[in-house]
Amino acid sequence: WNCSNIVTTNHARKPFDDVRVRKALALALDQWGGATALSRIAVVHAVGGIVFPGSPLAATKAELQQLPGYWPDIEKSRAEARRLLREAGAEGLSFELLNRNVDQPFKYLGVWLVDEWAKIGVKVSQKVVPTGPWFDSMRKGTFDVVLESACQSVPNPLLDIQKFLPSDVSPQNYNQYSDPVQMAIYEKLLHETEPAKQRALMREFEKYTLDTGAHT
Repeated sequence: WNCSNIVTTNHARKPFDDVRVRKALALALDQWGGATALSRIAVVHAVGGIVFPGSPLAATKAELQQLPGYWPDIEKSRAEARRLLREAGAEGLSFELLNRNVDQPFKYLGVWLVDEWAKIGVKVSQKVVPTGPWFDSMRKGTFDVVLESACQSVPNPLLDIQKFLPSDVSPQNYNQYSDPVQMAIYEKLLHETEPAKQRALMREFEKYTLDTGAHT
């Protein structure tokens, strides 16, 4: 499967309009330890960014580990997450996680996410609904945070990352935001023909999406 598991925050709802809060939620997650443990019981395999792991445009492990949410030192990561929440005035944050009523991998990941966020003092309740209402809520923007996925038939990074383009450009993106800077990077990436330069632009787009804007 060319599938990514994605945590989507609703930028139209406070405090998820604050990049510090979004980044804190990412920093709380032990991606490396979580993938190892979850792979034994769920359809969870490699840790990846927004590009299919191992493909030519994908980040290396060393490159990924420079991004918030992928740091190898999880205690350092969670300390920074708590600091960001304090700075944003969001200590003791509580919210509802919308999840899909499907075992693999949604229910397993949902339980894991709730537990991970609790480790930075964030209280999360989980609302599990059938697939129809799950999609309906994402399309209408009636959620705080949702666990979703991006699935394609074959790895094609330039098409795959359309899921991560701003919501006013890509109907696949349920984060509810616009971002001309992110789009400008994508336009350069889309028209670059030299592989090395294309890869560098993909790293710039990925860093902007997962770090600078912490959109996903």
